Order: sequence, then structure tokens, then C-alpha cells
Amino acid sequence: MALDKSNVSVQLNNRTTQYLTGLYNASGYLQFASRLERFGRLSDYTAFFFNIRGFGMINQKYGHKVGDEIIRKYADKLRSFVQPQECVGHLGEDNFTALILKGRRDLFVYFLSRVGVTVYVDKHKEQVFLSASVGMWDIDEKVSGIREVISRPSVALIHARYITHKTTALASTDMLNRDFQKKEVVENFHTALGNEEFFVFYQPKVDSKKRLLVGAEGLVRWKHDGDMVPPGAFIPTLEQNGEILFLDYYVLQRTCNDIRLWMEAGLEPVTISVNFSRKDLMDAELADNINNIIEESGIDKNLIEIEVTETVDDEEHGILADFINRLYMLGVKTAIDDFGSGYSSLSTLREFQVHTLKIDRSFINTDDFSWKDEIILTDIIRMAKRLGIEVLTEGVEREDQLSFVNNAGCDVIQGYYFDKPLCEEDFRKRLDNKNY
Repeated sequence: MALDKSNVSVQLNNRTTQYLTGLYNASGYLQFASRLERFGRLSDYTAFFFNIRGFGMINQKYGHKVGDEIIRKYADKLRSFVQPQECVGHLGEDNFTALILKGRRDLFVYFLSRVGVTVYVDKHKEQVFLSASVGMWDIDEKVSGIREVISRPSVALIHARYITHKTTALASTDMLNRDFQKKEVVENFHTALGNEEFFVFYQPKVDSKKRLLVGAEGLVRWKHDGDMVPPGAFIPTLEQNGEILFLDYYVLQRTCNDIRLWMEAGLEPVTISVNFSRKDLMDAELADNINNIIEESGIDKNLIEIEVTETVDDEEHGILADFINRLYMLGVKTAIDDFGSGYSSLSTLREFQVHTLKIDRSFINTDDFSWKDEIILTDIIRMAKRLGIEVLTEGVEREDQLSFVNNAGCDVIQGYYFDKPLCEEDFRKRLDNKNY
């Protein structure tokens, strides 16, 4: 039976409509969805959340007055597309929502890919073509709250714009679960930090010729409500919202404390490297704060090495160089992580006052090493050593990988070939017997 729109349409007034376009605002849109749900027809629809691509540039080009006119005419085109039993909403700026029957979902996506509107600019008629970035959710029976008709497609839109870099995305169970995990991370992070739920595992660095422990990398782990949370489930989220800085400071402090306890127990420690995110570079006091944490712990500065990943962004490159050079002046060692991944620049070797270069696992992540691989790796290692930079290869897991990097001139390796990341108690035992 066809749905009679007279039963679900919401009265248009200043409480239910967006002032600029006359389309439903968030309140009117959710009321429309609620009435569909009451009739048991909500699962017949796909929920959309979309915005106009590059609208900021359009405003800059034409000015806000013409920009508003473009939005109004765009809204008129949307209004003309929807059928009586469908709905389109405007949440403000260039953000729109829609409830479209599932059978017309792909048609609406195609429609949104190119919408032309005509405006007058300095009395001259001009046609502007607009395309949208689109998030969708095929509504199922499991709707826990009516606001999901906005939140779920908005998650898909974020996925499209920032992860897949495509124009459209359809919300999936995995995608929604990841979004839920992100919210849990944000909500629980500071409490977890205060409760010391984060701790450090240490992955050994081994001189493969001497078969001797020569260092380690501190890797953060999170145990929450009795379960281990994978680093991939919380580190990217904390980087996105800027909270990663608090975690990185905590890991450094925890590592310094562990080193001091090992020394008090009569063990001879090795240098431990601690990762700092590029996002941390936004803190102008980063280098000085790192130095203060090490000094306050009372351990020798040579026992800590700060790992950072190089960047290809010119502005970030300059900030990173200043950060590394500031640490060098303070007597704190640094390492460049993942060297050789993507677009590494040899200028890094010239400009950065680094102590260690970590060769990325991509150089050895193959079953068939070519003569080109060997020449490139050998020359990088030779240049680094001539510049007084120590070299380490990470991700070594097999005998042929070990032979390859040894032949290229690198003896210090990190990877499962010798050891996995160890909890503090097991790493203590490794310090007591450094031989492999």
C-alpha cells in the first residue's frame, strides 16, 4: 500500500524549516522520519547525508550573497527531485539530508553528481554545476534511535571524504562499529590515563652479528575492562582529535620510570626509543617538555631516543627539522622512523641532526629481492654511516630478510626474527641475559 504523505508530512513553520531554503531543518526532518517509523515504513528508505563539494571556493569566488542564492536554487532542485513520500532537509551551510525510497537510491546518487543552477553575477547570467560528497545508510529494522537517520549516513560521509577519498560511501556494519569504538575511546581515554590502564611493551633491537640486545622500542598497550585494545583501535582516533600528545608524554614518563627501576634492581639498561606523533609538533614546547620529563626522571639522557616519522609536507618538514635540532641541542637523541616508506627525501640525511635511521619494512617485505633493492638499500646505509648516523632495519622476520640487510651493511635489526614485543617483566629477564 502506498504511503499517504498527508499522514507523515510535517507542518512547515519556522520551527521545522531552514530559514534560507524552506527545506526541513533537523527538527522537521526527524519528525518526518519518526512518522515513517510509526507507520512501519522507515526500513523502505535510504538515509542520506551530503554536502556540496568545494562550496567554500564557490563562496570565495562569488561572495556570500550569490552563495546563498546558489544554495536556495540548489534546494529547489532537490525539492523537485523528491517524491511526495520522500523528504529532503537542510541542516545549514551546505549540509543536507534526505530520506529516499531504496529503489530510487542510485538515481538520487546520480542526480547529486551534477546539479546545475543559474545565478546572476553582475547582471550576467552564469550557470554553476554542483556535485556532492554523499554518505548513505540503507535503513534496516534495527533503529535504536531516530537520530540515527542523521548520524549513520554522516559516518559514511566522513568515511568517503577522509578515508576512501571517494564521492560516495554506504554505511556498513564494520564502519559503524569503528565509529562506535572511536566514541568509546574519546569518552574513556582520560579516565584510562588516570587509572594507568596504558602500559609499555618493549620490542628488542638486536645486533644480529653479535647476537646481542642493544636497544628496544617502547610500544604502548591498553588494557581496558580486562581486554586488550588493539593500538589501531585507539591511536588513529587520538591523533585525529589531538589527544595523542597526552598519551605520548605518558609513555615517555612510564618508560623513564621503568629504566630507573631496572637500574635500581642492578640491571644494565639499553637505550629505549619512544614514538612521538607528528601531530605532537603542534605543541611549541614539545622538545623542552620531553627534555624536562627525562631530566626529572633522573636517568641518563643517552638511555632515551625519540622516534618521529618524516614528512613530505614542506611546512611540517621545517617544523620537524626545528624539533629534531632543538632536541639535539638539549642532548636528546632522535630517530627517523619508517625511512624509505612513500616519498622519503635524502635531504633528511643532510638537514636532520638524527642519531638513528630506521629502514622501513617495505624494503624487505618481499619474497624476491631484486638487485635494485640491494643497490638502493646499500647506498642509503653507506651514506647514513658516513654521516655518523646509526642504521636499523625493522620488520625482519625471516632468515633471507636478515641475510639481505646484513649484506647491505645493516647489522642491527628489530622484528620477530629475534623477538616479539615483551611486557616489562619479560623484558627485565632479557636485560639480565642480553645474548640471543
